[in-house]
Amino acid sequence: MRAVLPASTPPDPRPRLGELPDPVPAPGEVLVAVRAAGLNRADLMQLRGQYPPPPGESAVPGLELAGEVVAAEEGADGWEPGRRVMALVAGGGQGELAAVPAGQLMALPEGLSFVEGAAISEAGLTAWTNLVVEGGLEAGETVLISGANGGVGSFAVQLAAALGARVLAAGRDLARLEPLRALGAAGLLLLDDDLPARARELTGGRGADLACDLVGGEHLPRLLAALAPRGRLILVGLTAGRTAELDLRQILSRRLRLVGSTLRPRPRPEKAALVAAFAEFALPRLADGRLRPVIDRVFPFEEVAAAYAALEAGEVVGKIVLDLGR
Repeated sequence: MRAVLPASTPPDPRPRLGELPDPVPAPGEVLVAVRAAGLNRADLMQLRGQYPPPPGESAVPGLELAGEVVAAEEGADGWEPGRRVMALVAGGGQGELAAVPAGQLMALPEGLSFVEGAAISEAGLTAWTNLVVEGGLEAGETVLISGANGGVGSFAVQLAAALGARVLAAGRDLARLEPLRALGAAGLLLLDDDLPARARELTGGRGADLACDLVGGEHLPRLLAALAPRGRLILVGLTAGRTAELDLRQILSRRLRLVGSTLRPRPRPEKAALVAAFAEFALPRLADGRLRPVIDRVFPFEEVAAAYAALEAGEVVGKIVLDLGR
């Protein structure tokens, strides 16, 4: 099969297509013919040798895909050949075939294309995990989402609004945040020194109940300062840097909670439970349009280098997707 070649030793960060052996599904897995695959920052990091896949998972990049079932192995009942699916994977999404744990598959709703389906799984499950499972978001609360114009952020805005929360979206460029109003954002904030004061202004002086931080780095102290007393912050991404200088007194005095969260390394049974809960809530809303993937650009599989370059440039609203065109 054709696939984006795994990172070499020493790492070669250039994304390239090549021929690799077809994956062989194990018991409990489903073989999927991949029609489209989403791109994520983790893929870029993997090609640079900075984020290897968990042990036992495919070394081919790609954390989300959409396609058609080819065959299901023992223990993967209910996924008949030809069924349209989308999936969360820990690797292997950017190849023409992928072996997917059955618990990480979801039916692709009618009316959604493979390209749209490929933009849902990683973004949706990351948003669900950190808003609901880690963040404990409840209806009526205010959530502040940093890096909100990206693939995860744009889905998190919709998901939080669908859960009954009031959503504040933060980023580096207000113009790129503006489309998020139509997705449920009640307020837009720049990631600058004025963010805490602006967040309090938009919440009657109280601050946000929850912050979902997709960027980290120097912005982390600002997001903590924007929280209400006993607020919680879920740290999900580090695109703005791996270090931050914090005044720990504010965490103590205001009884804040800071939680780190990753999705990819979680064991398969835990991912299956997350996928099941997300699917129950989200699939009906994806089917009728209340939730939708936000796609910035679609690239043919052969233009994988250009797709990764666009991802690295960062000036996107939503997801970048590879179309395998088969």
